[in-house]
Amino acid sequence: MDNTVNYLKEVFGTAFKTEYGKFYNVPMYMKERYKFHFTKFSGDNQSYVLVKSIKKQDININQLKKQMKQIYSYTESMPVFVFDSLRLLQRNVLIRNQIPFIQPDNQIYIPHVMINLSQKEIIQKEYAEKFSIAAQVTYIYLLLNNIKETNAPGLATEIPYSKITFNRALAELVSRELLYTEGNATRKMYKTIDREELWEKGKKLLFNPVEKEFYADYDLDDRELFISGETALSRLGTSLNETSIGFYASTSEKIKNMDKKCFVNKYDIVTENYFVIEQFKYNPGFLSKSHYIDIISLYAQLKDSDDERVQIALEELLEEELL
Repeated sequence: MDNTVNYLKEVFGTAFKTEYGKFYNVPMYMKERYKFHFTKFSGDNQSYVLVKSIKKQDININQLKKQMKQIYSYTESMPVFVFDSLRLLQRNVLIRNQIPFIQPDNQIYIPHVMINLSQKEIIQKEYAEKFSIAAQVTYIYLLLNNIKETNAPGLATEIPYSKITFNRALAELVSRELLYTEGNATRKMYKTIDREELWEKGKKLLFNPVEKEFYADYDLDDRELFISGETALSRLGTSLNETSIGFYASTSEKIKNMDKKCFVNKYDIVTENYFVIEQFKYNPGFLSKSHYIDIISLYAQLKDSDDERVQIALEELLEEELL
């Protein structure tokens, strides 16, 4: 389900929102059959739930309609079915029967918000002021590893995005003049510009990867978390003194599965030694080789800080590790 969520974030940007809490209304027998992810779209009052069958699901229209009614009765959210693969005939049948569905990296059909995007239409969308999610991940990976030449199949063996997603990301980086291509359609390779220029041009396009923050007032099992923010900056050998607040990064899926008892309202915290769990827009584990987030994501997270000490520490870290 993570790939589907990342795909929707890439297509819709900040208009795609994650919702929490409704998962607990779903009966156990449905949790054993499906994976769920609750969402909203900006400007639409309707809640949606992404529904993916754990086992392979046949395209039986009557059965899907029955499942839609059952899921809506428990969640009060409009079901949108997720299919890894669909034939053209199957997609047409779903559309004729107005059954919302997503086939990641191929088509999105949600009639209730008048969305019917094919892959071709998604590729043709204009690029925003900042990177798309997949483009930022690709850019950081190429820069950190000093990769001079790549293609979508090669990237897909290193990071769990689809080849189509990487093709879109690479096309965006070419459009932004950070990469250039050589070869024909069947043997096309993407090459990076000079590394220093790649950094100077690309850093202006980085977005803050933190989507949402959660707070905890006691120690956490941080084995699946990545040290981030000022905590990471202070511990990576810079002149910044470590604060009493601990910053950790994770994904929406892992945060959703954490014990909710560990989270507190920020305004109810009575100690200075608390923890901030940052929900990233992409999985920090895709780019990190340690328990820390990668230094480019760290830069993107803190580059707009008004604290002069943070800016000095960032320069120290980048000069030592990147430049």
